Amino acid sequence: MRTMENIETNVQSIELQKHIQKLEKLERMINPNSKKAMILWEEDDAFKNLISDLKEYAMNCDTSEFPVELLDKMNALQLDAVNQIALSATKIDELKQQIQTNKDLSRTLSDIYISAMAAKPVSEYAEILEKEEISSMKEHLEVISTAVADSEEYLKAEKIVKAKINNLENSVHVTTDLERVTSKVGALEYIKAELAPAVERLQAEYDAKYVIVEADEDTEMSLAIRKTFKEKVYDAIVKPFASLFKKKNKIKE
Repeated sequence: MRTMENIETNVQSIELQKHIQKLEKLERMINPNSKKAMILWEEDDAFKNLISDLKEYAMNCDTSEFPVELLDKMNALQLDAVNQIALSATKIDELKQQIQTNKDLSRTLSDIYISAMAAKPVSEYAEILEKEEISSMKEHLEVISTAVADSEEYLKAEKIVKAKINNLENSVHVTTDLERVTSKVGALEYIKAELAPAVERLQAEYDAKYVIVEADEDTEMSLAIRKTFKEKVYDAIVKPFASLFKKKNKIKE
């Protein structure tokens, strides 16, 4: 017959596993390969509620049976967020530079277009038109320079060149990428800031509970091997029960 203590332990274990699952969901959401666009994260109540729930649990959960897995995963999530923010900063700089380059090319192409309309030879701009972004416009500019104005081929070439000038000026695809990356950074910063107090609380309690004596100070020990006897019992007995509960829930869904 199970005692009240055993029942309480099982309930706590199940609750812990539920929040581990939520952490794993958050990990998938911020995965660089995820197809979920976080461009509207500030309007996404489900996203914010997920983080709020994780924070509240980690700030208030019972640590007598220390939730090592929770702390491990939260630390890993924070580190992942920090790394992605750093990488994104470089990406943002590259995209901003591309937008400026495109604007410069738009003005250059516009000047060449005006020159071509005046029937000036395109060969004067041969070096400039070797640039990959506008090289495909060379033949259309030559048509504008040599064909009869308002002829079908002239109008077709003019339409293509004008569209290219407009596309370079607006940099639609690059701007969209910039918005997406900038928004993702905002979401990562939000996660990092919101969960920081919870991680600090768990880490402080862990550090106070376990005294680590290491012969080599440069050697870092994994949290997974810094466990008390009770926690090893948890891993061997309670955790499998929680996993079974999780599988049953999935089957019901």
